[in-house]
Amino acid sequence: MRVIWGLLAVAVIATIGWGGYWFAGARAMDRAVSAVLQGNPAVSAESHNLRGFPNRFDLTLNAPQVVQGGMEWRAPFVQFFALSYRLNHVIAVFAHDQQFTLLGQELSLHTEDMRASLVMAPDLSLALERFALVAEAPALSTAGETHRADTARLASEVLEPQRHRLVIELENAFPDTAVMNAHDPRGHWPRRFDVLRLEGEAEFDRALDRHALDSAPPQLTGLALTGARLVFDGSALSVRGRLVPDAQGLLTGEVVVEARGWRELMRRARDAGLMPAEHDTLTTMGLQAMTDPQDPDRLEAPFAVRAGDIMLGPVVLGSIPPIY
Repeated sequence: MRVIWGLLAVAVIATIGWGGYWFAGARAMDRAVSAVLQGNPAVSAESHNLRGFPNRFDLTLNAPQVVQGGMEWRAPFVQFFALSYRLNHVIAVFAHDQQFTLLGQELSLHTEDMRASLVMAPDLSLALERFALVAEAPALSTAGETHRADTARLASEVLEPQRHRLVIELENAFPDTAVMNAHDPRGHWPRRFDVLRLEGEAEFDRALDRHALDSAPPQLTGLALTGARLVFDGSALSVRGRLVPDAQGLLTGEVVVEARGWRELMRRARDAGLMPAEHDTLTTMGLQAMTDPQDPDRLEAPFAVRAGDIMLGPVVLGSIPPIY
C-alpha cells in the first residue's frame, strides 16, 4: 500500500511540476508575442490567444498582417503549434484565403489546406534550419486571371548561416487559360503541366533567426538557379547546373540538359519563335550526336547560357526571358 501511495505522490508532484512548466512557458511566450506585436510596426494582429495545455503551445493570431517595403500579407488567422518539449519545431496552419500586395499588385490565394513546418536551431538564436510548406489545390488570382495547381510545395534547408537551398514544385499546374491563349494563341504549349519544379540557392545579408523581425528583414544579396524540371504531354526536360541572374534578370552560367521527347520540344520551341529557324538543321545534327544510342528519344547535353542566350558551342539555340 505504501508503494502505491508513493507512486501516486510522485505522479501528483510530476503533474504539478509539468503544469507549472507549461504555465510559465505560456506566460513567457505570451509576453514575447505581445512584445513583437507592440514593438514592430511591420507585424500586427487584432488579437492572439494561447492554448494547448499540457503538452502543446497552440498560438492563434487573429487578422494578422505583415507590411514590409512594397509587400503586404493579411489573412483571417494563422495558427502555430509546437510541442512543449520541442519548441524549435513549429507547425503553421493557414486560413483558406489569404491576400497579398506585391509591388502594388493585389493577389489573393485560396487553398483547400495549407500548412508549413519550421525547424530551428535548438539554441537561443532559433536560426532557421529547415522549412517545408504544402498547399493543396492552390488558386492564385490577380487582375482577373487565376492560376491553379493540384499541389504546391516549397522547401528550404540551410547550407551556410546566410545561404539556403530552395525548391519550388507544382503538380498538375494549370496556368490561366486566357493568359496562355493571349501569349500562345496557336497552342504551341500545353495548358496543363504535370510537373513544374525549380531549385536554387538564396543568400542573405544576415542569418534568418529570431532577430529577423527586430528591424528591417534580412535582404537578399545573391540568387542562383541550380535545377529545373518540366513534364508535360509525354515530354520531360530536366536542367542541372548553376545560372546566376545579372541586374537585368538575364541568366548566365553552365548547365546540363536532359530531355525526353527532345525532337518534339525542339519543334514546339521553333514554332513558338524561341529557336531561330535558320539553325534548325545544324542544331538537330549536333543534338542527335548526343542522344542515347539505346534510347534515341533521350538526350543529355551541356549548354552555355550567356545573358539569357542558350548556346551549343557558337550556335545560339534560343533565349530565356529575364526572370525579373
